[in-house]
Amino acid sequence: MSAELDGLLARASNEIEAAAPSLDGGRLGVVRAAARRRRIARHAAESFAGVGAVGVLGVGLWFGLGQATPDEVVPVETPTVTPSPSDTPTPTPTPSSTPTSTPTGPPTRAESIDDAVVIERLAAPRTGEQWHSPERTPEMDAVLEQSEWSTSVTYRVGTRADSVIYISVGDGNAPWANQEVSALFEVDAAGPRLIACPSARTGDPCAGSAAEPTVVRDEETFYDSLTMPQSIDLDGYVVTTTHARASEFASVYGDAQALSEQPSSTRTLRQLGALAVVERTAPAEIADLTNIEFGVMTPFGSFFALTQEDLPAGEFEAIQWDDGIRRVASDGPDGDDYTAFTRGPGAPSCVSWHFSRASSHVPAQWRAAGTTPGGHRVYVPAAGGSSLSQAVRAWHEENSWTVSELGSEDPAADEYGTLHGAAAGYTYPTDQAFLEANALFAVQGPAGEWMLGMRSDASNVVYECA
Repeated sequence: MSAELDGLLARASNEIEAAAPSLDGGRLGVVRAAARRRRIARHAAESFAGVGAVGVLGVGLWFGLGQATPDEVVPVETPTVTPSPSDTPTPTPTPSSTPTSTPTGPPTRAESIDDAVVIERLAAPRTGEQWHSPERTPEMDAVLEQSEWSTSVTYRVGTRADSVIYISVGDGNAPWANQEVSALFEVDAAGPRLIACPSARTGDPCAGSAAEPTVVRDEETFYDSLTMPQSIDLDGYVVTTTHARASEFASVYGDAQALSEQPSSTRTLRQLGALAVVERTAPAEIADLTNIEFGVMTPFGSFFALTQEDLPAGEFEAIQWDDGIRRVASDGPDGDDYTAFTRGPGAPSCVSWHFSRASSHVPAQWRAAGTTPGGHRVYVPAAGGSSLSQAVRAWHEENSWTVSELGSEDPAADEYGTLHGAAAGYTYPTDQAFLEANALFAVQGPAGEWMLGMRSDASNVVYECA
């Protein structure tokens, strides 16, 4: 009996082995695009070779913003099926006419990317970058100069594959240059490259070219962790990044205020993987007010400010007022058309903040008066105004100044020919005019917190910004 069973099992084993297809020993080829690069000085390669291994924190945020860690991928084990002896042969499965294709090759850019996909990739980038807190690297300052006139300072901020990632802060050509991240580089054994187009979205802006570039420009490398969603919901206060990304005045890499230790504080409103939507605040010029600015914090700590057009209630002239009056600004000081936008009432004309926040909000001192295009109700001071509305108007009038055409011969001017306060031509010379223009208003922002906005033509008059 045992011999018969052994024979039966042996025959079944041979039949199964004969029926099983053999596996080819092919392997997936790796295609790597080679970019023609300029030859650089030998000390650049030697500098990179001496960098060594950099300890990284993964895709996380510098400046204490926290990190969203992707879920661990648990490998799936395929169970082994033991065939049972049978006198009836098992039919061979028919191959599917539409095989499932598995994406291969390196990640690519796209003209349009759904926000849900952008957010998913922020948590788990395909592009392999890892960021860490900025580390000052003076030895790379000369290596990464974009022109012979540059006086930028550099920081090591991360790695990707065999490359080290650096940023440059400032270009030395303007007083505010030290507050801007002017460039982002990768350095590998072949030398440095300027990563000109860091976003995965093809329509997003690229960095401008230096007049006399000394570093190879790379428009192919990009990072999922530097790609912003187009729309972001902050507890019912939905902001966009559309106008900020298209602004000709914005830095592609954000500002470097955190590195220059400017007086401000930052609060995270929503974490998006490596990025964070934040509120940046600083004390206002007017007592009991704090200035507010919204933006996106990058993995290496730079701040990408949103524009007024990206924010609900940020476009003053778009507010629909309940009384049916369309409130727009008069012509500018040079007779040009001027559009009133929203700004923080606690900031002077030459410093732009999106909104301000009072130390307390008293509902009885406000009345509903309008609606933003997105449906947010807008409130203005109750009849007669309040101590707050009076203080705001008074501060902006008192801090107005311009130069008289008559110079020091103008009896209203000082010895230098400067006109101050009401004499400078402040737009709203009385509290009543200020209130009728709805110059000061309140709206609820993220999580229902009250914010104050002011039409920009109610700001203090200045002859020029220093």
